[in-house]
Amino acid sequence: MNGTERREQILSILKNSEKPVPGVELARILHVSRQVIVQDMALLRANGVAVSYTHLRAHETSAH
Repeated sequence: MNGTERREQILSILKNSEKPVPGVELARILHVSRQVIVQDMALLRANGVAVSYTHLRAHETSAH
């Protein structure tokens, strides 16, 4: 799968989900690193796609 196909998959997953999808989950589904997902999300936003990647960092936040 190339980058364009992966970004299309990301959009499909996000559109079909009833809740936010964590970046680590996208990475697991697509067999790439979380950093690749972050970069893909940045590219999508740069191309005018309204996506939020706030949840990509949610798993890093301490629950203290």
